[in-house]
Amino acid sequence: MARILVIDDNTDLLQMIRLLLEERGGHEVILAAEGEDGLRKALENPPDLAIVDIMMPGMNGYEVCRRLRQEPATASIPIIVLTARGQDIDRKTALEAGADLHIPKPVTMSELLERVNGLLDRGRTSPAIQLGGTIAFLSLRGGVGCTTLAVNMALFLAQQAKQNTCLIDLSPSSGNVALHLGLRPDPNWSALALLSTGIGTETIATYLLNHPSGLTILAAPFIPVIGEGLPRDKVLAALHALRHNFALLVIDLPSILNDATMAALEQADTIALVATADPASIQATIGTLQALKGFGEKIRLILNHTAPGQPATPKALERVFRRPIDSVVPFDPAQAQALARGKPLVYTSPNSPLAQAVTAFVPALQPASTSRSATG
Repeated sequence: MARILVIDDNTDLLQMIRLLLEERGGHEVILAAEGEDGLRKALENPPDLAIVDIMMPGMNGYEVCRRLRQEPATASIPIIVLTARGQDIDRKTALEAGADLHIPKPVTMSELLERVNGLLDRGRTSPAIQLGGTIAFLSLRGGVGCTTLAVNMALFLAQQAKQNTCLIDLSPSSGNVALHLGLRPDPNWSALALLSTGIGTETIATYLLNHPSGLTILAAPFIPVIGEGLPRDKVLAALHALRHNFALLVIDLPSILNDATMAALEQADTIALVATADPASIQATIGTLQALKGFGEKIRLILNHTAPGQPATPKALERVFRRPIDSVVPFDPAQAQALARGKPLVYTSPNSPLAQAVTAFVPALQPASTSRSATG
């Protein structure tokens, strides 16, 4: 039995759906005739699934979906939009707002029950995705979406896969991880470089930020660091301390192979090398593959489309790179707004193209060996 919230201003339809879900489906049903009331009930006692109408007085269904996706307690529940608006643009808008399914009215009650149970079963039977160790995201060409992918993947693993995850921003040039998450980067790692003592688990804990999703962050300083940033020995000590408390470390690396970057790459179990299809990124990726020849078995190549259109196919790029591309992330026009709001798409719109692609490439980042101990 599941707890299902139904929000619709048509009271006759509300009662029909309640009878269907309770008597034929064996579910518990909570009804709301307005968006605001439905959202309040969802947050007071989160349901296992929500069915939402679009055209309602006050808060419409699109806004309800967005608000449900923004709240940690309801961010991952299945949402069905049941609406009289049945055009392709309506379906697209519903999915972008966070819905899992868009079902146009009229719909038979048998079909609705089938779709409800299908979504509930999918949630129960989905295998848990578990990664371990350390994953480093790298590109020597800026602007290819490296931070976007690192943030969204870490959020997915922390929130939906319930993994104890720490996201680390090692950029010395005003890193953007905290910006993506809508957080102020205070505290951050800048003071670690000044410590004369070792970095233990208690020490490192005072420099960490917490996100409502459950993700923990070691942020980069807002003011750029003069010099190379965190020294190699401090990077190693920080990673060693963090492994005591976190099953998974995700590192967003700067676009330079300095001592800090190399220390992190040496400690990483998997290196996610991010590229786009533009000539500058292709050149940087070819050079990076040459420079990191010794890390070949760790590297997973991710092609990220940061603009509409595909100037080169993955197959053509594989010939250029002389190695397979492990994952392709499509262009998602919603990413620009997600960054401006500090609300990553995995967190607010799990059915968006970028969020779905991030979820899909997680298994490709499984380390070749997960035998690294918790203490490094």
